[in-house]
Amino acid sequence: MYMFLPFLTALIGLILVWFEKRFAGLVMLGITVFILMAWFRFHANSHLNISL
Repeated sequence: MYMFLPFLTALIGLILVWFEKRFAGLVMLGITVFILMAWFRFHANSHLNISL
């Protein structure tokens, strides 16, 4: 359901970097990485039954 969020934040970060807003692009990169880590942690624990 929320699979588009990391792609959306990465796209927004790419557009910001394209328009030379480097710090805002780095912030969006951090948000993207945080979303991917939280997403993986949830799916690895509940769906794959992997103990992290």
